[in-house]
Amino acid sequence: PDLLSRFVEHGRQTNEEISDSELRDVVMNVILAGRDTTACALSWLFFELTRKKDVVEKIIEEVELVCGVGENADYSYDTMGKLKYCHCVALETLRLHPPVTNDPRYAVKRDTLPDGTKVPAGAGIEEDVWGLDALEFKPERFLDEKEPSPFKYPVFHAGPRMCLGRPLALMNMKLAMSILV
Repeated sequence: PDLLSRFVEHGRQTNEEISDSELRDVVMNVILAGRDTTACALSWLFFELTRKKDVVEKIIEEVELVCGVGENADYSYDTMGKLKYCHCVALETLRLHPPVTNDPRYAVKRDTLPDGTKVPAGAGIEEDVWGLDALEFKPERFLDEKEPSPFKYPVFHAGPRMCLGRPLALMNMKLAMSILV
């Protein structure tokens, strides 16, 4: 279901009336908040792709296989969901270049996240979490994962304050890759 339907359904399940103006505000927030951050993410995406011809070739191969080519190409929402490598490229771009960069998080003490990820004291998002190749653009790091834990991958935050626009942002990035690469 779409975002608006989820809010309406949540209101029904909790017997909370959600006004039209509240629904409008939520939708406007997602659209406006995501505009600048998605544009920033796309800028970094294409910057990285200019440096990684092998990644561009894999994107083209996947897009042609999944979407097709020419006038018969299918760039629908459902098709975008099948672009696994493009999804990894989007995640890797956002991992290295998060659009909201002034929100650093460092572990004050050693901890274990709810998903079991071990976090050493002083850890940020670099070698302690991602390994020695943390600063390399390497989309393949996400191929064997279903989805990275939001606690390990805080680009969209985690918990009750997680970004509602995450699916839309990732779909927009995959759509741009599909059409422009």
